Amino acid sequence: MSTLQTLDRGLEAIEIISQRTGGTSPAALADELGVHRAGAYRILATLEQRHLVAKGHDGLYRLGSGALVVAGRFMSQYRTSAQPVVQDLADRSGCTAFVAIADGDESIAIAVAEPAARGSIGISYRVGARHPLEQGADGLAILAQRPERVTDSEAVQQSRAQGYAISDGEVQPGAVGIAVGTGGDASTTDVEASIGVIRLGLPGNLDIERLLPLVRDARAAVARLY
Repeated sequence: MSTLQTLDRGLEAIEIISQRTGGTSPAALADELGVHRAGAYRILATLEQRHLVAKGHDGLYRLGSGALVVAGRFMSQYRTSAQPVVQDLADRSGCTAFVAIADGDESIAIAVAEPAARGSIGISYRVGARHPLEQGADGLAILAQRPERVTDSEAVQQSRAQGYAISDGEVQPGAVGIAVGTGGDASTTDVEASIGVIRLGLPGNLDIERLLPLVRDARAAVARLY
C-alpha cells in the first residue's frame, strides 16, 4: 500500500523528537529525516501549529501539549477496548485480572476486573494502582520483554527464561499472581504492558498449569485490539 511521504515524514519527526528528551534542533531533525533544513522547518511549523511539538527558549523542539492530549485519548481507548478481555479473564480464572503499563520506572494498572462469582474476601487492586517495575508479576513481565541487559535482576532473568512472571506478596502481602508481557518494548513505539491475574494465597496455591493458558489467551486477545 502506498503512503503519503509528507505525512510519513511528519510522523517520523514526532517519533524522533519523542526520543530526544533534551530536545531536537531543526538541523538535527533535517539530518535524521534526510531533508533540507527548509523542509524540516516546514514540518516543525506544521506540528507546532497543532501543538504536537513546542519550541523551547533554547531553540530546541520537544513534544507539545497536543501529544499529551492524543496520548491520553489513546490510553482511554486502549483501556475501554481491553476491559472486556480483562473481565473475561477474571471470570474464567476466578481471580482478579488486570492490564498494567509501564510509566517511567513504575507499573500502573489501567484495567482491572473482579470475577463475577467473587468470594467474600478478595484483592484490593484498583485502576491507577502503581508500584516499582521490579516488584510484582506485572512489572517483571514488562521488564522481561525488554532487550536483555547485564543489570537485569535475577527475577527479570527468570521471568524472561520461563516466559511468564510470578509475584509473591511484593505488591500486597498475602497475594500471589502471574503475568505475561503483551509484546511492546522500550525500543519501539508500542505500549509496554502486561496482563495477568492475582489472588490471595501462597505461591503453592497458584495453579500455574491452569492459569497460564488463560492469561496467554487473554494476551492474544489484547494484541488483536491494536
